[in-house]
This record gives sequence, structure tokens and C-alpha cells, in this order.
Amino acid sequence: MSATQTRVLLHSRKLSQTSTSTSSLPPAYEPGDYIELDNLSTTSSHSSSSPPQYDDYHLSAQGSSSSSSRPTFHCTKALQIEARGHPLLAFPHSPRRTPIPIYNVDLSTGIATDIAYQSLRPVRGSGNSNLIRAGDSENDPICRTTYRFGPGKPPKLELCGLMAYEEEFEVVNKGFTTRAQVFRTHLGTFQWRYAGREERKAAGADNLMVLDRIVKVALEGGKQEEKRIPVARLVRNAEVRSKETKITTAGNGGRLMMNLREWEGTKGDAEQMEVLVVASCLVMLKKEVDRRRMHQAIAMTSPCYFA
Repeated sequence: MSATQTRVLLHSRKLSQTSTSTSSLPPAYEPGDYIELDNLSTTSSHSSSSPPQYDDYHLSAQGSSSSSSRPTFHCTKALQIEARGHPLLAFPHSPRRTPIPIYNVDLSTGIATDIAYQSLRPVRGSGNSNLIRAGDSENDPICRTTYRFGPGKPPKLELCGLMAYEEEFEVVNKGFTTRAQVFRTHLGTFQWRYAGREERKAAGADNLMVLDRIVKVALEGGKQEEKRIPVARLVRNAEVRSKETKITTAGNGGRLMMNLREWEGTKGDAEQMEVLVVASCLVMLKKEVDRRRMHQAIAMTSPCYFA
């Protein structure tokens, strides 16, 4: 390894440690009776649909904050995202226009089978992308992503031509000290977050991103609080991370596991929810790549880099 690569490595690790905050575990469910409030989700101007209601199984009272007390995650659909990401030792150049293939996964064997989606970028210097079904034309996307780098420029996702439903919404950073991202749709309010050590260990993952459904509930006595129901998770480890990538690679893909059974009862909702999960997960991977490129650019411009 050259002296230049060593300096980039040291600076990237230092910046990553200072910029990444420790993810907290979801709040434990408090015992008591409560009802779900439906005023948290933003209803699109194109639809008057309300978020699906959750039964007692999903909003059951829990007594502790351990991993065994969290709602059970039941995978009903799995996909394999083959995103190459951005390595730790590299120049901060813009990613290539290489399509990101997304494969179906056989739940009984865990083996990736046929391709389900592709994410395509029309221009290399732009983060914009189109999500298409396998075999469809590039001009016939089911979701468009408008991705703009920088503060105050949240990415926008637009459902298009999906079950005659169209909606546009933003993926917003939850705060300056966290990498969690929130988006509100006609199907509910959701948050992507990075799991802590306990959750990663339970999932057998080196890196674990979790998509929670945020449900605002009313408790006895007029109190309100938020409950989190896991909807999806992106597992990355040596077995399922994208081929030819490492644990240090930013924005690489892995096994995307989804629990869509709450939306299976309404025509089209499960399909829309699957597309939202995939598209928003790809946004999270793009943000990882941009964070890595920013760290590398800072490392290269620092005085000690030229020493």
C-alpha cells in the first residue's frame, strides 16, 4: 500500500468515526391499552387511502427493551441488491452508470433467482435514477428518484404508472446527529435507521439497516407515543453482501428482507409498498456513497495529505 493510500485510509476512518452517531434501539412497547392514530401519515392529493390498521399481534404490549421483546420480524419477500458501492481506498470520483440489478430470492433456499428490478442512471454526473421492472423499457419506470447532494436538498421519490397511482414524497434526514431518514406516504410514515450492535448480532449482520413503520398511538389517560413496527431490513455480511465488495465498502448491496403482509389485503398496496422499500433503500445506499466521497475529498485536501 502506498503512502498516499495509507493517508486516505487513516483520514477516512477518522472522519467516519466522528460523523457517524451510535444508533439507538427502537423504544420498547409500554404495557397498556392504546389505539392507533391515523393523523401521522400524509395523504397524497391523488388518493384518500388511509394507512393500514395493525392488529393486536403487532401492537402487543412488551415488558423489556431486549431483542426478544421487540416485534417479531416475519419475512414475506426477499430481494438481493447487487450494488457495487464505493471502496474505502479510492478517489472521490462520481460513480459509474453501471445498472444496479435486484434479484428475487427463494425464501425456502435463500438463493437469488431471476432479476426483478433494475436501477438505471441516465447521466453519470447525476444521482437521479429510474427503477424499472425486469424486461421493461428504460422509458417506463415504476419509480423515479430525484437525488440532489447537499444540505436542504432531500431526495424525492415519485411513484409513476404503478397500479394507476402516482405520488411524490421526500426522504428527509431526521436530524444533524443521525443518519436516519424519514418519509411519509399514503401507506404510512416510515424511517430507515442503522441498527445497533445488539440488533446486528441477532441478525448475523456486519451492517444492518432497518425500515420501521412509525405509528402514533393514544394511551390511557390521553397520552400519546410512537410505536415502531419493523417492515424491512437490509442485511450485509460476508454471505449476502454484493459480490466483490468488502465490509468497508460504502453503499454496497445485500439481502433486502421485507414483511409486506399488512398490505396484502388491499389490491395494489403490497406492490406499491415493495417498490417504496426498494427505492428508498437505494437512496440510503446513495447517501452512503456520497458520505464516503466527501470524507475522501476532505482527506485529500487536508495539509497532512501533502506532507
